[in-house]
Formats: sequence, structure tokens, C-alpha cells
Amino acid sequence: MGSSYTVTESDETAYGSLILLHGKVLLITGISSDHPTEHNRLARLMVGVLERLTPTEQAELDRIVGAHEDRWSQEARKQ
Repeated sequence: MGSSYTVTESDETAYGSLILLHGKVLLITGISSDHPTEHNRLARLMVGVLERLTPTEQAELDRIVGAHEDRWSQEARKQ
């Protein structure tokens, strides 16, 4: 089974890697480094940790991210 997490790697134009859950941004690396390699290494390590969440923990994370997405979508429709 494939991972629910993907990484959009940092490059020379953006110092920060994006960690996505189900295609939505979950985390952005925010280390004090002006080199993309360190951001990308950190992102891959973080995904390794996230992939080890228990099913209960993953369900809670999905619930939190889903609730935020629902609220953001409702606010965007109001504007």
C-alpha cells in the first residue's frame, strides 16, 4: 500500500519542503538553513515518523486535517 504522505522538495527558489497528507499541505519544514538539501532530508525523516503512527493516531490526524479543510472551505465560500 502506498503512503498517504508525499513531499514537495525544496529547491533553490524555495527554502522549505512541504509534507502533504492526501495531497493537502500538512507541514512545512522551517529550519534555519538556506540550503534545500537539509529541508528535504528533514521532510523525509518526518514522513518516516508520520508513517509509523498507529491507526488510531492516523485517524485523529485525518480528523484534525479534515476539520481544518472543511472550515477553510466554508470561510472561502463566504468571501
